[in-house]
Amino acid sequence: MTEQLAQDKNVLQNKLDMSKQNAEMLASFIEQAQMGQMQPVSYFTVQAPTLPLAAEQVADRINANDPTLPPQALEKTDRTVVVPNTNKTPASNYDVGVFKVNNYRNWEWGIGYGQHGGDQYLPVELQRNFSKDTAIGVEYHAGGHEKSFEIKYVRKTDKAFFLF
Repeated sequence: MTEQLAQDKNVLQNKLDMSKQNAEMLASFIEQAQMGQMQPVSYFTVQAPTLPLAAEQVADRINANDPTLPPQALEKTDRTVVVPNTNKTPASNYDVGVFKVNNYRNWEWGIGYGQHGGDQYLPVELQRNFSKDTAIGVEYHAGGHEKSFEIKYVRKTDKAFFLF
């Protein structure tokens, strides 16, 4: 993917099959990395005929879990971005940087308004995300005549099953 396409949230959303919010976060991350505001977790000097081939070689090695790579480059995250450095070193060697991106947030909280019959309450929720699709949440209903709470296990999916 070219540098310009990598910053386009619509291209990222469609090509990588991700949500609009995650595509915006990734595009912002890539833009910061290209401007030098982010540091890669690993640098590699790769011998290749062209710069795009050097980046592709590193990406292939990461996808194959090459044991010769440092553990930081093989770390499991939402996205791995391999960015070639345009500075060429001698003898067709190219510098390539590896960036790791996590789009999910570990903690979320929320507050709202609820009503059950004539009883009004404020639901206050705290959720711990263990991965991008798994979480545990606790909700407390404050106010009203009866106090209550919920504890829930959350699995995120792209399909609404039988509801629609």
